[in-house]
Order: sequence, then structure tokens, then C-alpha cells
Amino acid sequence: MKMIFDPLTIKNLVLSSRLVRSATAERLAMENPEDGEQMGATYAALARGGVGLIITGHIAVHPAGRLDPLMAGLYSDQQVEAWRQAVALTHVAGGLLVAQLNHGGGRSRPVGDAPVCVSCLPDRPHDPMQGAPLDFAMIEMLISAFAQTARLAQDVGMNGVQIHAAHGYLGSQFLSPATNQRSDEWGGSIENRSRFLRRVVQSVRAAVGANFPVGMKLGACDDDPAGLRIEDALRAVTWFQEDGLDFIEISGAFRSDICRRKVKPGVSEGYYVPLARQFKETLSIPVIAVGGFRSLGMMNEAIGSGACDAISMARPLIRRPDILNVLKQGGASDCLSCNLCLLHNEPRTQCHAVNRISGKSRVKGGAK
Repeated sequence: MKMIFDPLTIKNLVLSSRLVRSATAERLAMENPEDGEQMGATYAALARGGVGLIITGHIAVHPAGRLDPLMAGLYSDQQVEAWRQAVALTHVAGGLLVAQLNHGGGRSRPVGDAPVCVSCLPDRPHDPMQGAPLDFAMIEMLISAFAQTARLAQDVGMNGVQIHAAHGYLGSQFLSPATNQRSDEWGGSIENRSRFLRRVVQSVRAAVGANFPVGMKLGACDDDPAGLRIEDALRAVTWFQEDGLDFIEISGAFRSDICRRKVKPGVSEGYYVPLARQFKETLSIPVIAVGGFRSLGMMNEAIGSGACDAISMARPLIRRPDILNVLKQGGASDCLSCNLCLLHNEPRTQCHAVNRISGKSRVKGGAK
């Protein structure tokens, strides 16, 4: 029976463990050498802690796809050099690094660039989609932008790329009928709503060649009854696999509880495992499950039962980049799932959990 400490092969990568660092925005724009050094130090700590695969925070493939001024990009010479430095520091520490490629779509609030969206829905409750609706030429340009950034990621020494198609960003916006209300070839049926991501996978694969790992983070379904259904997602992933996908990480799409609070060992762990299991039964490529893992027992159960090939986590690694060593020694994550790491405006490289015993802020070095 496979366990978290066992190696895993993805394409031509051999992971030393089945623990994956799931992408969380680090809030480092990667536009100067200092950002590259800080990002590299973050990833190096994860590598030394035994993380088998490190996925970067989401990287904008185009200036109009940035969600805020601190979102990292990879399309300018300055960003290329910053990322080259971060990759080098990661590799010196023995880590494998995959770039997560993203565009915020109707959620973007770029500085100096006009936002774009799949369908303009400014009155959508709590989550408006704003900007100019994408026309054919703009869609083609964004498909090329994903491919160009993937090639840049390869050029700076990344070990692979992951296409972001979760959490309500551009990929999710195309897949979900709640946000894709187009009547052209890019909307309507699941075949049409999958077209953008299929073209992105195909273009990225063509840009990086046959041997470079290409993955996806997929929002498996929405919590909106008018949104993406699991049945449609399962159909779409078979096409993505045919188009050249090498691995997939299963998460949520338009959901209010992507980062659930009050998760602790034995309580509400692995909340996306039931979804991951359905994809594992459908696909032949490795499936990674995310969703509140805190204990060694739950991680090994998810992998050993065949629900997934690896597990990924974010918040516990912000608190302790060496959490795998803690687990190996019989401990468990002490992440409080308070989400303070998600709310602060400074870079997400430290845990800001409150020590409830002393009442003082306790800050520990972390991964992102």
C-alpha cells in the first residue's frame, strides 16, 4: 500500500515524497532580485522539509490577468530574472518546482490594464464579473499568453507547469455555466465551455514539448446549483488528458469554503477526497487531492485507499515547511486553520496565528 513517504513519478519527475505544496499566492510581484531571493528561500525551506513537489503561487500570464499589484507575473525581463533566481535556490536545496499559470478574468483588478471577462456579469451577487467580454482575437491572444509563459517557465528552469482552472478564475469562468453565458463556440455545452482550456493545454504542450510535465488544478464543481456539475467536469478531464495533461490536482471551483476553517487532525480533514476519488477512477494520470489535510493517518488513508496518488496542502506549510518531518516523528500539524495567513496584506511567507494561551501574536517562519 502506497503512503505519503513513498516516491511518485509524474512524467519524468521522481518525487521524493507524495506531499505536494499546493499553490497559494505569495504576494511577491517578482519584479526585482529581492523578490527572487525571498521566493527562492521560501521554496528552499519546503524542499529541505521533504516536500516532494512545490507548486508556485499563481503566476499571471498577462498584465490584464493580475488580481492585485503584488500578484507575480512571468512575461517581462525583470520577472524572468527574478524567477530564474528563485528556481536556482530551489534546485540547490533539492526541490522540484512547478509554475502555476493563471489569469484572473472577470475577477482581475489590474493596474494600468483594462480587465476582461468571459461574460460581463457586474451584478452577480458577492462576485461580480467585470471588464470587456472576450472576443475571438482576445481569446486567441490569451491562449498564446499561457503558452508563452509556459515556455518562459521552462526557460528559467522550472520542472513543469500547472494550468489554473479552479477557484473562480478564468479557467473556471469558462467551465462554469454560472459565469459563461456566451452563445458562441466558447459557451453553452460542456464541449464548448471546455474549448478554452483544451486549447490552452494543447498550446502549452506544443510550446514546451512532449517531455515537459503539464498539469492542471481543477475546480471540480460549484456550490451554485446553476454552476459546474461534477458530471461535466469528469467529461472535460478526459479531453484534457487526451490533449496532453500529465497530472491533475482536484479542488473547488466557485465555492465559499475552499479554505475551510476549524480543520484539525481528525476533524473535517480531506474534504475534497470524495471528489478526487471520482477523477482517479476516470483518469490514468496521477491525481492529487487537496483539502484540509492535517494528520499522517488521513494522508495515508487517502493515498492507500486509491482515492489519489498524492496529497497537497497550503496553510500547514505556511506554518511549518518541515511538517513532513513532524509527521514522520509521530506529530501532526498545529495549523489552526484560522486563515490569518490569507488575510494579511504582507507577503504570504509566514504564519500569523494567535497564541491563545499567552494572547500574544506568534509568528513562525513558513513556506508561503
